[in-house]
Amino acid sequence: MKICLTALVVLLLNAASLAQSKPDVLFIAVDDLNDWTSYLGGHPQTKTPNIDRLVARGTAFTNSHCAAPACNPSRAALMSGLRPWQTGIYTNGDPAQGVLKDVNTINRHFLANGYNTLGGGKIYHGYGSEGRTDTWTEWAGLFPSIQEHEENLNGLDRGHFDWGPVNAKTAEMGDYKATDWAINHLKTAPTDKPLFLALGYIKPHLPWYVPKEYYDRFPLAEIKLPVTKDDDLKDIPKAGVKMAGPEGDHAAVIKGDQWKKAVQAYLATISFLDDQVGRLLDGLDQSPRKDKTIIVWWTDHGWNLGEKQHWRKFALWEETTRTSMAIVAPGVTKPGSTCSAPIDYTNLYPTLCQLTGLPVPEHVKGASLMPLLKDPTAKWEGVAVCTHGKGNHAVRDARWRYIRYADGTEELYDHDKDPYEWTNLAGEVGMSDIKARLGAVLPKEEVPATAQESKKEKGAGKKAKKKNKAK
Repeated sequence: MKICLTALVVLLLNAASLAQSKPDVLFIAVDDLNDWTSYLGGHPQTKTPNIDRLVARGTAFTNSHCAAPACNPSRAALMSGLRPWQTGIYTNGDPAQGVLKDVNTINRHFLANGYNTLGGGKIYHGYGSEGRTDTWTEWAGLFPSIQEHEENLNGLDRGHFDWGPVNAKTAEMGDYKATDWAINHLKTAPTDKPLFLALGYIKPHLPWYVPKEYYDRFPLAEIKLPVTKDDDLKDIPKAGVKMAGPEGDHAAVIKGDQWKKAVQAYLATISFLDDQVGRLLDGLDQSPRKDKTIIVWWTDHGWNLGEKQHWRKFALWEETTRTSMAIVAPGVTKPGSTCSAPIDYTNLYPTLCQLTGLPVPEHVKGASLMPLLKDPTAKWEGVAVCTHGKGNHAVRDARWRYIRYADGTEELYDHDKDPYEWTNLAGEVGMSDIKARLGAVLPKEEVPATAQESKKEKGAGKKAKKKNKAK
């Protein structure tokens, strides 16, 4: 009996030691933030000292891209390790829950491997994982914020495509409350299990409603518009022009004289986000987890503010696919390091597994970033691939962006000479080899969109009901 009791104590001590040896993970997702951070230089007037402080703790990836330029497919791909053409989750309109409910997603994998998994804010896009004990230890959901205005403040009458200062206290904002929630758990969560804490910030998602103090940081008279070219769409295929939609948001912004006000609003909302990031970092530093926490910082896609007469995400150019992404891994990453290798979000799942010593699930095929975390200048054969709708893809390497649409039309940009992607070289002589090399990574087969499949299932269900009624 004594021997059995001794063995049990040893097993428990070993289990506790194993739990304590695994690093904690602070997993920070941000909605709709492009490269308008100080460290990436996407806009000369942006002010993000706290985001800069975060990424400076580890390795910042300056050529990182989403797997899809929309919230739903980007997050589904990152959290599952599966690309849109494997899941059928191509756009925000493609239901994700039916596909992901049986997939070993990141949070489910960490939960199954002994982590205390806590989630709050926006991690998935409308995926019903709230409160499921097989997905999270605890799911806090979205945090209540100020009420949106029924009538647009900017006068454009385009739904939540709206901006303007609001009469509200910062503490009333949902992201402020989400930060409080995360800080509390960093300080008080039990230490008998390693912690995986996922915090999803909503801002700078539309509408750009933040307290006036943030607008005051960016005087309207001093606002600089993004660098653009008036005839930038002249060499773009019809499929690309359709994605740009110049007759929609951009035409409305120009007619309403709202371009500078929109830029001011986006900068103000980013500044609000940055303040919350500063509070979060301070909370981490004041917690017992400070020295053993891996930080993963990622934004779900980029955002256009008039470049190529396009607004929002939903396109395959640099502004819409480029993201802000960094990893801080104590003992692995060197503070203040940057990596310019082209990577995308299918690289994150296997990287997290390697950093925490968890097995990489069989379905996860992306390459781990571990070699780049150890040496940001290490040789890297990978490229970033982004998909928007079945058959539409962009490939980004260290120099080139290649876009191929479902109808076979193409775009090609040389970032060494054309960082704004103003000159489409796809039809130029001598570009065939480059297009072939980049195009070789694109899928030969793609599953149907889940929205399309859902319609088929509903149609089949209606037919079955009619047959049963007839009987």
